[in-house]
Amino acid sequence: MASLTAGQSRALETTERVASCFSLVGTIFIFVTFVSSPNFRRPINRLVFYASWGNTLCNIGTLMSESPIRAGANSHLCQFQGFLIQMFVPADALWNLAMAINVYLTLFKKYNAQQLKALEWKYHLMAYGAPFVIAFVFIFVETKERGKIYGPAVLWCWLAHDWDFLRIAVCYGPAWICIVTSFAIYIMAGREIFKKRHQLRAFTNPSDDHNYAFKTTDYQVTSDFASHPLETISDAYSSPSDHRSSNPSDMSHAGYPKNVVQISAAPRPSIPHHASTEYKQQRKNRAAMEANRAAFGYTKVASLFFVSLLVTWVPSSINRVYSLIYPEAISVPYAYAAGIVLSLMGFWNSVIYITTSRAACRTLFLNLFRKLGGNGRGRLPIDGDGVRESTTRRSGRLRGCSWSDSSEELRGEGVGEAV
Repeated sequence: MASLTAGQSRALETTERVASCFSLVGTIFIFVTFVSSPNFRRPINRLVFYASWGNTLCNIGTLMSESPIRAGANSHLCQFQGFLIQMFVPADALWNLAMAINVYLTLFKKYNAQQLKALEWKYHLMAYGAPFVIAFVFIFVETKERGKIYGPAVLWCWLAHDWDFLRIAVCYGPAWICIVTSFAIYIMAGREIFKKRHQLRAFTNPSDDHNYAFKTTDYQVTSDFASHPLETISDAYSSPSDHRSSNPSDMSHAGYPKNVVQISAAPRPSIPHHASTEYKQQRKNRAAMEANRAAFGYTKVASLFFVSLLVTWVPSSINRVYSLIYPEAISVPYAYAAGIVLSLMGFWNSVIYITTSRAACRTLFLNLFRKLGGNGRGRLPIDGDGVRESTTRRSGRLRGCSWSDSSEELRGEGVGEAV
């Protein structure tokens, strides 16, 4: 079998290690932000967080590059690198399938965040449990004709050349099954969202034919503290023992400040029966739109994960097909492409993670800049979706419907949490 020249090997080794460093920086960012800030702990980010553990361990293997090959096929370093590559490279495709399954359950089965979280242990068994069993068994398999399963594989120690057929059976084959299945789910989701598109447009452009009024309550609190000089403020408080009265209403004021509280409420206009029925129907439609919008956001992010998976697996698969057609030859461009994209798996996951958490990342960096500038005030708290709670509630009031009403009707809140 042909081999790379010394210069090509050094260039490939440097490329793999640089790409692996990018991935490690990205996964470290994921770990730090996910653990330290609740604003990043959304279901979509949890799956990326879980996948990043496998990316980190895989990058430990790719950082070794060709050093284990030089140590020899029977060395512990080569066997360890082969185990890491075999276990955690397919795991990335399996986590993408888990994300696609969540898209299906969120959009079609109306799963909420709690229901999706209850499935995560099954995803761990699928993504890490099954590859671990295969990768661990391969350590102990050896024949006189082919030798050990783990051995030199051009880029690093993996499935040796004599065991080349296993690369399709236990890595590329399952990975492409996950990719095709995920693609089918995303097509189904896209069709469903396209059907709801006209409803979403109607929601974002509501008709002005009916204007409903809602009850508004104004609170005005006035205190007589301002009328007292500073030395007589204590007179505004009265001791229960000094003010005994037979009137029970007088006892209720004992020991409390002499404040005057005025509460006024504007009466809620009556709504005709036909208008009330139409309003209820609009409220149900609004809840459905919230659910569909949340599912669309989830699908959009998961589609980014799918695209990154294609970027990772298409070049490496082309390299694998080339090696099957020409088993005694090595394509240097294909080998370089495969080494780069497989080493960058963690980097692509971090890009998706940042994309799903743009508001949280922006707030995080603004707070850091304020702290570094010596101004600790004005911290920007946000909720889990990266939106200020007060803004969200105010938007809900402007639309004429509270968030709680929408979520109670068609579980829009549950779907929103799933994103």
